Order: sequence, then C-alpha cells, then structure tokens
Amino acid sequence: MIGLLRQPLLWFLLIAAVLFALDSLLATRPEEIFVSRAQQERLATLWTTQTGLVASEEELDSLVQNWVREEALYREALRLGLDQEDSIVRRRLVQKLGFIAESEQQSVPDSAELEAYYRDNVGDYTLPERYSFRQLYFESSATAEQALAAIRAGTDPTGLGTSTLLNASYAYRSELDLNATFGFGFATSLRELAQGSWQGPVQSGFGYHLVQLTGIEGEQVSPFEAVRQQVGMDYQRYREEHARDAYVERLLQSYDVLVEARR
Repeated sequence: MIGLLRQPLLWFLLIAAVLFALDSLLATRPEEIFVSRAQQERLATLWTTQTGLVASEEELDSLVQNWVREEALYREALRLGLDQEDSIVRRRLVQKLGFIAESEQQSVPDSAELEAYYRDNVGDYTLPERYSFRQLYFESSATAEQALAAIRAGTDPTGLGTSTLLNASYAYRSELDLNATFGFGFATSLRELAQGSWQGPVQSGFGYHLVQLTGIEGEQVSPFEAVRQQVGMDYQRYREEHARDAYVERLLQSYDVLVEARR
C-alpha cells in the first residue's frame, strides 16, 4: 500500500480527479444575483420620480424582476467582453466618473469668495450697449426713400410702411438681439444713425426700414448684489469643473503617457 502511494502516476490521477470534481461543482453552481433592500428602495424611488406614484407590491415585484433580468444580461455582456472597444460605453463611463469627481463635498462659499469671482469675471455681468428705436418696414429701398421724403415734408409717419410681424418699436436691445431678429449687420447700421430723426433706409434680412433712434444705453456693469444669485450658480459650476480637472490631473500622475509617432 505504501509503495502504491509512492507512485507519481497515482498522485497525478488523484489530483486530476479532485480538480475535475471541483470544476464540475463550480460549473453547475449558478452565480448569485442578490437584490438588496437598498437596491429595492432605489428602484421604488426611481419609479416614484418617473411616475409621481408610490409603487405597489406588485409593481415593485415587477421592477425587481426586470432589474434581475437586466443584471443577468449585463453580467453576460461583461463576460463576453461587449464593453470593450465600445465608444458609447467608454463615453458613458467617463461621464459618470466626471459626475463623481464634480460631486465631491465642497464648502459653501462665503461673500468674499463670491465677490472675488465676480470681480475676476465682471465682463460676464456687464450689460452690453443697447438700442431703443422705432421702425417702419418697406419691401424696396425706393418706397422707403419716398416715405422718408414725405416724413421730412411733414407727413405723419403713422400708417406708413408695410404691416409685418415685426414690432413698431424696440427698447434696450443689444446688438446680439437685433442681429438675431433682423439679420446680421442690422445693429451695425444703427451705430451710424443720429438720434431723434427718421433716417434710412436701413437694410435687414426682411427688406428696408426707416428708423428713428430714440436712445443708446452704454455698457453697464450689474452691481454684485443684483446678480449675487447668478454669481453663486456660476461659481458653483466653475468649482465643479475645476474639481473634475483636478481629479483628472491626479489620475494622470499615476500614468506614463506615451504617444506613438504618426510617421
């Protein structure tokens, strides 16, 4: 018996049998999908968020079963490597990690911080130059010139021009607003007009206009207290972006980045 136990072939066969038995046991033992109470609460909360209703027991059971099916598909997809070399999955994972980096706990900024951010970015809280004017619309330059001559001769401008969906007057409109309404270049033409009298024709994307410029408001810095809430939101967004960038920089310190030459 002792001699038999000393035979290498016997030990090889015994080890092989044990490994085979373990492999068979593990192969037939299903992987566990555990649905925790916390996961069930998350599913119920998501249901309430989407529907505005509290999930019943039957609805929660259905949600759990759907989650289990999704989890099984997810694990099989990972086993098959379907997540690899997939640009959509890659972008989604990067996006989620970015959210995690941005959501790190940050202290509530005090007034000094907000005012410092406001001063550094005061251009974002400065109202641009704005125009106020009346306008009459004409389909051709010739008819606009005839109307302008009549106004200068004493004709009441009321009733002149072609009716359109454009307003008869505009107040405190920036160049950006005016170019969006009348077409690019219209606001630039207003710079050349004197205030008070009817002038033109001024061409737009619609046709021609006679314009009576009634006022020009120069750039105006909004006081800090007037835009404090907006400054707070902008500063929060800035800190989130900064936190994400800092997180990426810390990650990159763990890598040696090598870029292969293109040629």
